[in-house]
Amino acid sequence: MKQKEPMLFINGWRFLTIGFLIHLWIIGESTNGSFILILLLLIVTSLRWRFALPIWFVLVDVFICFLFTPPHTNISYYALALPIFELALKGKWLLSLLIFISLFFAQAASSLLFWFYLQAFFFGVFSFIALKNQVVYRQEADEQRKARYELERMKIDLLEANQSASHQAKLMERNRIASELHDHLGHDLTGASLALQAYEYIQDSREAEKLLQEVKNRLKRSTKNLRDTVHNMTPTTWMGIESLENIVHYFQQLDINLQKSGNMQAVSAHQWRLLEACLKEALTNVARHSNATIVEVDLQVTESIVRLLIQDNGTVEKNSHTGSGLRSLQIRSRSMEEAYPLIEKMDFCLFVSFL
Repeated sequence: MKQKEPMLFINGWRFLTIGFLIHLWIIGESTNGSFILILLLLIVTSLRWRFALPIWFVLVDVFICFLFTPPHTNISYYALALPIFELALKGKWLLSLLIFISLFFAQAASSLLFWFYLQAFFFGVFSFIALKNQVVYRQEADEQRKARYELERMKIDLLEANQSASHQAKLMERNRIASELHDHLGHDLTGASLALQAYEYIQDSREAEKLLQEVKNRLKRSTKNLRDTVHNMTPTTWMGIESLENIVHYFQQLDINLQKSGNMQAVSAHQWRLLEACLKEALTNVARHSNATIVEVDLQVTESIVRLLIQDNGTVEKNSHTGSGLRSLQIRSRSMEEAYPLIEKMDFCLFVSFL
């Protein structure tokens, strides 16, 4: 139910009741008392349509109705349906039922009056439930909206923390490498440089030979330290474009040709992981569901777009459908397009095409 539908129904019932009273006034006794009663009730109903009046304002309706009881006009008994409806609308059902006592004092049409009161009571209860459900639905919608916002905020915070941790790890690794080069390699190279400078001024051949041997030892240690440092820096797993080349190399079921263009260093680690998953899923699908023998893989990297195009020479089945693997890649691709540009402050789009 939309937001304004309950109030449209409530105001519609109010004015229909006023219209019913006008009808009784026209076909019955057209007295001044009846006209004034209907006019006052119309003013009160208009106030309720325009403003949210408190519950005690129902006493005004009851007072107006009892003010014009017979011998002034018989319409006042039917007009009591309005306070019955208003009390039921506010959840004051017992007070609403108390007005049914007026049936014992009505002079005519008691059965019709009973059913008229009863329908006013049930319409009021129905409107009360509709408004209550509307409040509950609005609260649930607000809570869901708040939960989605908090989830998005948490996702962004986690991505920021991931980026920050990655940046801190890079800085710490650079500091470690700089410290090792300074403490070992720099010390030996400085000592070798000073020894070579002193070698020019030594006249004794034995001392010169010792000094030259010291320079050789320092250079040898420096070379070993440099080799060890580079070896420790080399990753044990395939990274970047090498990971895609490794996948292509070990996939023996098909003849695969991998081409690449652009700056591969511009692709971040999380984007490489998605490209690896896309390539594995595509090659697996081609091997399982296609009669292809040749696959062309083209990776294009620009400043704003990473495009992985995978094309084979197989035929497409008419009853082919998207499996869970491709759906998972589509979801991961969309989430990356939405989340990571917010963190990296760059216009980065990811296109994965399977032809």
